[in-house]
Amino acid sequence: MANFISSWLRGKLAAQDDNDAGAAGAAVPSAPAPSGDSDGDVIDIVVPPPAHTHFEHYRKLIDSFDEDREAVIEKLVRYLLLLLAYLLPVVVAYAMGKEIGDAYGGPFNLNDGWSLGTHVVAMAGEFALTMMTFAAATALRKMAADGGYRAKFISAVVAFLLFSLASGLAQWFIASHHITTSTTAGLAALIFRVAMVPAVDTASLLFLAVMNFRSLKKFVADQRLRAGAIRDIHDAELEIQRAESAALRREAEERQDMQMKEQRNQVWLELDRMHAQHMIADARRRAIGSPSSAFDDALPDSAEDDPSERVKVRRINGRS
Repeated sequence: MANFISSWLRGKLAAQDDNDAGAAGAAVPSAPAPSGDSDGDVIDIVVPPPAHTHFEHYRKLIDSFDEDREAVIEKLVRYLLLLLAYLLPVVVAYAMGKEIGDAYGGPFNLNDGWSLGTHVVAMAGEFALTMMTFAAATALRKMAADGGYRAKFISAVVAFLLFSLASGLAQWFIASHHITTSTTAGLAALIFRVAMVPAVDTASLLFLAVMNFRSLKKFVADQRLRAGAIRDIHDAELEIQRAESAALRREAEERQDMQMKEQRNQVWLELDRMHAQHMIADARRRAIGSPSSAFDDALPDSAEDDPSERVKVRRINGRS
C-alpha cells in the first residue's frame, strides 16, 4: 500500500512539472532533451549563427545620404551658398590683386614692365591664396575617410596662412593711406578691411568642407560607373596578358626553331668532318701500302678477270 501511494505521488509531481515546463516553453521554445541509445550516444543541437550584418551596413550607408531628403527651398539655398563659396574667393582674389597692383605699380600697362610685373605678381599671389583655400577644404573633407590627407591638409593650411599674411601686410599699407588710423573707428575699419579677405576665404573653406551633402542617386551612378571601369580595366589587362603570352610563345617557338636549325647544321658539319677524316685516313692507308696491291684492291672484278686491263693498269702505275 505504501509503495502504491508513493508511486502515485511521484506521478502527480512529474505531471505538474511537465505542465509548468509547457507554460514556460510557450514563450521560449525549449531545446529537446538529449536522447541516448543503448550505447549512451548524445545528440548535439547546433544553434544557427546570427544573420550576417551586411544588410545593416548597407542600410546605414543608404541612410547617410541626406541630399535626397532635402526640401526644394533647402536645395536652392544650399546651391546658392555653394556657388558663392566657390565664386567669392575668386572675385576677392581678383579685386585684391588689382588693388595691390595699381597701388604699387600704377595703372595696368602692358608696355610698362614695372606695372606689368607688379600686377602679375599681385594677381598670382591672390589666386594662389584661393587655390590653397580649395585645397584645404578638399583635404579637410576627405581627411575623415582617409587619414593620409592629414599631411596634405596641414600643408595647405600652412601655405594658406603664409599667403594670407603676405596679402594682409600689403593691404594694411594700402588701406592706411585711405583710412585715418588716429581714431578708434578708423583703426577698427582698417582691421576690418584687412581681415575680411582671409575671413571670406576661411568661411568658404569651412562651408565647402562641412556642407558636404551626398546624393544616393549620384552615389549609385558612381558605383555603377566604377564597376564598369573595373570591368573594362580587367578586360584590358586580360587582353594585355594574352598578347604578352602569345608574344612569348612565338619567341620561344622561334628560339626552338633556331636551335633545331643550328643542331642540324652542326650534325651536317660533323658528318662532313667525319667523311673528310675517313677519306684522309683511307688515302693515307693506301699511300703507305704497295701501289699495285693498293690499286688492285680498288679494281672491279672485271678488271681482275681481264689480263689486258690488268696490264694497262700496271703500265699506268709504272709511269706514275
